[in-house]
Amino acid sequence: MAAAPAAGPVRPVDLGALPGITHNGATSINNRGDVVGSGYSSPYDSHGFRWSRGVLTALPDTARAPLLINDAGQIAGVLPGRFTSSGFVIRPDGAVVDPGFTPVDQNERGQVVGTGPAGGGTHAMSWRDGRTVDLGAPAGYTSQAIAVSDNGWILGELQRKDHPDDQFARWLRGRWVPLPGPHGRAVDINDRGDVVGWATTPAGITHATLWQRDRAIDLGPEDAALSQALAVNNGGQIVGSTFDPDTDAGHVLLWDHGRQSDLGTFGGSFARPLALNDRGDVVVQTSTGAFRWRHGRTVRLDGSAEPAAINNLGQVVGSVLRPDGTSHAALWN
Repeated sequence: MAAAPAAGPVRPVDLGALPGITHNGATSINNRGDVVGSGYSSPYDSHGFRWSRGVLTALPDTARAPLLINDAGQIAGVLPGRFTSSGFVIRPDGAVVDPGFTPVDQNERGQVVGTGPAGGGTHAMSWRDGRTVDLGAPAGYTSQAIAVSDNGWILGELQRKDHPDDQFARWLRGRWVPLPGPHGRAVDINDRGDVVGWATTPAGITHATLWQRDRAIDLGPEDAALSQALAVNNGGQIVGSTFDPDTDAGHVLLWDHGRQSDLGTFGGSFARPLALNDRGDVVVQTSTGAFRWRHGRTVRLDGSAEPAAINNLGQVVGSVLRPDGTSHAALWN
C-alpha cells in the first residue's frame, strides 16, 4: 500500500517565539494539546517554553531544554552545557526537580528514565514521585536507558568497558534481561514489551527487527539493501524505512500485525519516518517536504515544516522557518 497523493495542505498554527530568541521549535505535545519546546540564539544558550491554550510561557532557567510532556503536564528535559548535560523534571504542581541524571524518556505514569554517572561509568536510572533508582549493570558493564513504555517496561543498552560490542536488554523484575538473537541496535519499546530496531542477518545485511518475548524476528524486506524499524506503538504497529546506499533512495515502511506496507517516498527522492502514534498515524520528512500519513491518506504539512512529534489525536508539532530566517514553534492540527 503506497502513500496516496497528498491532500491538503494543513496550514501551521504559529505558536510564537520567546522574546529575543531567533530559533524556536516544539519538541513534544501531549494528548491535551499542551506543547513544550525551546529556543536559542547561540550554542549552549537554550531557553525552554510551554504553550497551552494559546499562551506561550517561558520556563525557568533550571528547565532550559524540555523534551517531553505527558498528559498530567509533567515535563522532562535536559540542561545542556558546554561539555556535559544534566536533567530536570517539572512536576505537575510546577516544582522543578533534579532527578540526578539526564532524561531520555518518560511515560504517562510520571516515570522518567535516563542515564547518570555511577562507579566511574554510567548507569541507567529511573525517577518517579521524587525517588531516583539506579538500575545498575552486570559486572564489567555500564548501562544506559533508551526508552520506557507507559506501563513501565524499560529498554536499555549494556556496554562492556573492555569490548566494543553493545548488548540491548529489557529491565525485568529488577534485572537486565538481554535481547535474544543477532547483534543489532534497539530503539523503542511498547506496553507489550515488544522491542524494535535493526540487526545483522547471517548474510551480513542490516534488517529491521522485532524482538518479541524470547525471539528476534527479521522484518525484512528481503530485497532491501538496508532496513530499520524506528518506532512501535501500543497496538503493535511498527514504522521504519529502507535505504539503498548506491542510490540514496529511502522508502517508509509500516508493519501492521505482520503485514508490511511500503508507503514509498511521498514524491521525494527519499523519505524517513519521524514519529508514530498509537492509532497508526505516521509523520514523515522527505526531500520535498513533511507529511502526515493516516490509514492510506496523506496530507502535506504546509510551511517550511520541521516536524518533531505527534500526539494520539494526530496533532503534529515542530517548527517553521520564517522569511526573515528566524523560526517559530508550530502546530499542525
